[in-house]
Amino acid sequence: MRFKTFLHQIIKRKLMWKLTLINSIVIGLVIWLVGISVKDYACYLVEKGNVLTIEQRLAFVDRMDSYLLTAVILSVIIAAFIHFYFISRLLDPLHALTNATTEVMEGKYPQLDERMTQDEIGQLTIHFNEMVNHIKKVETDRKKMTRDVAHELRTPLTNINGYLEALSTGVIEGNKELYQSLHEESLRLTNLVEQLRQMNKWNHDQEARSDYEWVSMESLFENVLRHFHFELENQAIRVDLQLKSRKLYGNKNGLMQVVYNLVQNVVRYDQGKWIKVRGFVSDGEYKIQITNHGLPIPVDYQDEPFERFYRADASRSRNSGGSGLGLAIVKEIIESHNGNVGLVSEDNVHTFWFTVPLTKSNT
Repeated sequence: MRFKTFLHQIIKRKLMWKLTLINSIVIGLVIWLVGISVKDYACYLVEKGNVLTIEQRLAFVDRMDSYLLTAVILSVIIAAFIHFYFISRLLDPLHALTNATTEVMEGKYPQLDERMTQDEIGQLTIHFNEMVNHIKKVETDRKKMTRDVAHELRTPLTNINGYLEALSTGVIEGNKELYQSLHEESLRLTNLVEQLRQMNKWNHDQEARSDYEWVSMESLFENVLRHFHFELENQAIRVDLQLKSRKLYGNKNGLMQVVYNLVQNVVRYDQGKWIKVRGFVSDGEYKIQITNHGLPIPVDYQDEPFERFYRADASRSRNSGGSGLGLAIVKEIIESHNGNVGLVSEDNVHTFWFTVPLTKSNT
C-alpha cells in the first residue's frame, strides 16, 4: 500500500521527471561525443603506430565501442539518480506551495516553513505567507464588519418596527414625541448608511482620488472650526490653532471630512476645555496634530481607534450618536492620499495625528 502511494506521488511529479530526462539525455550526449572523440583519437594513434594486425584493430574498435556504450549507460543512470535527488529537494518547496494554494482555495490558512530555502523559492514562500496573512485579515475584517453592521442596524430597526407595529394595532396612539423618536432612529440609519457609502467611495472610487487640487490647511481648519463655533462656545472649549502655512495637493472635500471628523471626535468627548491644533513639516510630509484632554481611550495598539465600529464605550457612543465609523473614514481618506494616521495617548491626553505628502506623489 505504501509502495503504491509512493509510486503515485512519483508519477504525479511530471516536472521532476521531465527535468531528470532532459538532464540525463544531455549528459549522455556529452559523454557519447567525448567518448567518440577519444575513441577516434585512440584508433588514430594505433593506426599511426602500425603495431596491430587488422583483426586486432577491429577487436580494439569493438572493445572501445563497448566501453563507450557502458560508460554512457552508467553515466546516464548515475546522473539520473543524482539529478532526481537534487531536483526532488529543489521542487519540494514548490510542491508544498502547490498544496498550500489548494488549501487556501478551500478556505484554510496554511503557513509554510520559511527556513526551507534562502533562494528565490524561499522569497516566494515568504510572500506566500504574507499573502495568506493578508487574506486571513481581510476575511476577519469582513466578518467583523458584517457582524458590526448587523449589530448597528438591529437596535434602530427594532425600535422602528416596534413603534410601527404598536401604532398599526392601536396599542399606542401617535404623538409628536413618538414621531420625533422615529425620526431620530431613521436619521441614525441614514447616517450609518452614508458613512458606509463614504468608506466604500474612498476604497474604490478612482474619481474621488483623482479630483485633487492645492488645498490651504489654514483655510480648511478655519472653515471647520467656524462650523463648530456655537458648540465650542457652549462648552467653553478654547482652541489653540498654530499651523505652518502650507498647501497640500489632495481632494478638498476629503481633507475637510478628515478635519471635521477629528474635531467632532475631540469636541464630543472633551474633558479639559481646551484643544491644541499643530501643523508642521516633517520628513517631506505635512503633519497635523489635534490634542485635547478627553475621556479614557483603552487601546491595545495605536491604530485600533481607526478601525471600523471601534468604540471606547459602546453604550456611551451610541447614546451620543456615534457610529464608530468617523475615525475609520479618516483613515481611508488619508491612506488614499498616501498618508498615515495615528494616536498618541497618555493620562487621558490624546493626540490624533495624520500626515499628507507635500508633493503630488500622493496621487
